[in-house]
Order: sequence, then C-alpha cells, then structure tokens
Amino acid sequence: MKFKKEILLIIIIILGIGVLEFITSFCSQKSVNKISEKITSVQNKLYEIAETKENFNEKTKEDLMKEIENLKNDWYSEEGKLAMFVEHNELEKITKAVVVLEENAKNDEFEVSLENACEFKYWLNHFAEKEKLKFKNVL
Repeated sequence: MKFKKEILLIIIIILGIGVLEFITSFCSQKSVNKISEKITSVQNKLYEIAETKENFNEKTKEDLMKEIENLKNDWYSEEGKLAMFVEHNELEKITKAVVVLEENAKNDEFEVSLENACEFKYWLNHFAEKEKLKFKNVL
C-alpha cells in the first residue's frame, strides 16, 4: 500500500469533478427552462399573428416585439452565466437565432420569424441535451 496517498488524491479529484459537473448541469438546465418558457410565449404570439393576419395591428406587433426583447435580454443574461463553463460555439448558435428572430419580426416577416423561433428552440434543446449529466455524454 505504497500509493495510499496518491489513490486517495485521485479519488478526491474524481469526486470533485463529479460534483462540479452536477452543479454546472443544474445551472444549465435552470437557464434552459427559463428561456424555454420565454420562447414558447413568443412562438404562441407568432402563431396567433400568423392565424389572424387580417386582424393584425401595431399593438399586436408592439406586444410581440416586447416579448422578443425580453427573451433577448434574458438570453444575454443567461448566456453570460453559461459562458463560464460551456463551449462558446454552442451559445453563439443560440444567440444568432435570437438576433435573426428579432430582425425578421421587426421587418414584419412573421412566418420566417416563426421558423426562426423554432430554430432557436431546436438549438436550445440541443444545448440542453448536450449539457445533461448522462453517461453517454461523459464518454
């Protein structure tokens, strides 16, 4: 038992890595859940606008733009937290999707905005799945 200290040190390091992975996974999931609620709300507004094009007015667009702005601000806030422990290329895909969504909504391209919202949700879910603490993700 010549290497007792070394084995103990290795076990402590592995346990530390496991605990940190659990904490980061929890933080990632919390952020994804918060943003998912916001994007679902934006998608519902876009569906509503797409269905009632003839009754579309500026108030509806203002409400939509407020929701998109809230989504964007919340995303930037969460992105700042996630950037500490997540690959930046994953975050950039989501950021690009929210910027394109906002620009298309500003230009009254609501069908395209709906597609952008779906793309945003896809990248968000992809990110969440990738960051989950699962055995297949560890290997």
